[in-house]
Amino acid sequence: MTTPDDARAFAADRRLLETLQLMLAIQEPGLGAALSRACTLVAEALRADKVDVFLYEADSEALVALGTSDTPMGHRQHQIGMNRQPIANGGLAVRTFLSGEPYRSGRADQDPEQLRGMIEGLEVRSEMDTPLEVNGERRGILQAASGEPDFFAESDLQFFRAVAGWIGMVTHRSELFEQATRDAARRGRREAAEDVAKITRRQQEVVAVIAAGLSNAEIAQRLVLTEGTVANHVEAILRRLGLRSRTQIGVWAVEHGLYRSDQEQDEGDELGERGSWGGRSIPGQPKDASDDAGSPRP
Repeated sequence: MTTPDDARAFAADRRLLETLQLMLAIQEPGLGAALSRACTLVAEALRADKVDVFLYEADSEALVALGTSDTPMGHRQHQIGMNRQPIANGGLAVRTFLSGEPYRSGRADQDPEQLRGMIEGLEVRSEMDTPLEVNGERRGILQAASGEPDFFAESDLQFFRAVAGWIGMVTHRSELFEQATRDAARRGRREAAEDVAKITRRQQEVVAVIAAGLSNAEIAQRLVLTEGTVANHVEAILRRLGLRSRTQIGVWAVEHGLYRSDQEQDEGDELGERGSWGGRSIPGQPKDASDDAGSPRP
């Protein structure tokens, strides 16, 4: 025979399982977006007015809400600046972060350590805070709040603490993704610079005007070269970059930042006047002595 306590325990387990399953399906790649989605899921499960992931920011020595539920109280918190809570100001969130002890109260507004902004600005009456660990390190807290007194039960705190472990894993996963993205971007910039360095400054100028669709004769006129010299440069560019056609040169120029579609009118006219291209190149790269020579390049 199933007792009321058994039914409540079953309901709590089902709520936890459903919430964790939804968290595993979070697809948002950015840390803030992923945490906000997780907070919204927890707020819905608890019927809370607000759920936040506060992470410690060493530079400002503050707990910062990097994830907040998509709820009116959550929006209000950011509007009044309660999404940043300096450690020096104290408060229940800071106490939980420093002590590592979870907190639950149905009359948090009467707690002497509660911040005025939480009481007056957000009208919080019930609150739960639990430490948040990321990859084995305490990094912040998970906080839930309600405007109703005595809103959260002990079973809610147990659920909350279990969810915090999973949010810690979501945080770690998102941080790893962002780090991998930054590393890939740095590698991409380094590899692009190495590719551009394969050709000389003058050849970079030739690449740019090829991307603009100019013929060898037009390039010669614009860069003040002979057509034979332009042909030699084009041949050397194809060989050094491992390309096969002028079209591929144009695509390569765009991908490596040597040409933009809006340059043709703005910068193209200046090339004829200056005899040089104003686009990006490798700073300090020497110009080959034979750049303007008519003989083929080695």
